Amino acid sequence: MDYRINFDEPIPEMIERLKLEHVDFRASLDKIEQYIRENETKRATETTRNMSECIIKHAVEEEARIIRVIMQNAKEESADSIKIMREHNWVVDFLKHKLQNMENDGHQQDRHDEQHQQKVQNDINEFVANLRIHFLEEEQIVFPLALKAEKGQTK
Repeated sequence: MDYRINFDEPIPEMIERLKLEHVDFRASLDKIEQYIRENETKRATETTRNMSECIIKHAVEEEARIIRVIMQNAKEESADSIKIMREHNWVVDFLKHKLQNMENDGHQQDRHDEQHQQKVQNDINEFVANLRIHFLEEEQIVFPLALKAEKGQTK
């Protein structure tokens, strides 16, 4: 995956694109939740893994561009946005490490081990729920502040 950032994209256009990516991510999260309800744990983990690179690139872009404009022009109002951007750490940790470990553990154990399946399902459900909250926080707190900071309309 190419993680290069387009620093020429205007912030308002970037934010609109990021919001559209959230819509796509939410559709994938809906699928993941459906797979969990249908006890299709393997499909849920595969779908999560398949979206992981896009989510990581998305997070890198937000940190490289959005938080930069906030820190340059709205630092005094940045505390909540910084906290929300720090949540990317657990997102990346889950996608790069925990998900991989769950898949590896699944290969080593009997695939029908119900206790293991339930733990994986619980972990994925928790990840999905937290990611939904994270997207909402970005859209309600971070993105509006970035737009305000870009226009130089801070206090």
